[in-house]
Amino acid sequence: MDIKTLDLKTKLMAGTVLAVISGFVPPVANTASAGTATIGATLELVTAITIANTSALDFGRIAITGGGPVAGVHVLSSAGVVATQAGSSAMVGGAGTPGSFDITGGVTAGNVTAAVSAAVSYDGGDILVDQLIFGGPGLSAPVTVAAGATGTLVFGGGSTDVQVGGRITFSGTPAVGAYNGLDFTVTITDIP
Repeated sequence: MDIKTLDLKTKLMAGTVLAVISGFVPPVANTASAGTATIGATLELVTAITIANTSALDFGRIAITGGGPVAGVHVLSSAGVVATQAGSSAMVGGAGTPGSFDITGGVTAGNVTAAVSAAVSYDGGDILVDQLIFGGPGLSAPVTVAAGATGTLVFGGGSTDVQVGGRITFSGTPAVGAYNGLDFTVTITDIP
């Protein structure tokens, strides 16, 4: 009985010693993976894009046709051309005028992104201006950007003038009256 107890103690001691030894890592293994690297750094400075001389987009006077609830679209292009969906709206007393702004810096950027804020909502959402159309001599081609989205504009043509049209979506039974006072925010950012 005493011998068996002694053997058990010996095994426990040997196991403890082995556990300590198996957990030991020589410090030489850590120094073998050391190394150095040379990392290059570059920088490009550009002229900040700045905007001035902003004028408001005016959709003009629009008559809802057909009576009752409507579901139509009215578009004023960046060139001032009106396109209405048949049976929903018609221009009366003037076609409206595009908005505009001047690029006063950063025109050499070429490609830029234009982020448009959320849609402008009137009359409880029955009148919704849900996209902007950028064009004019300051851009190489017109670009349509939905509200809440981002599009790519390309500066060109040797001018700094950008014209801005837009689209109105009608629904329900919008009340007659003058609607103004709400704005879009357009953020233009240089891209490579």
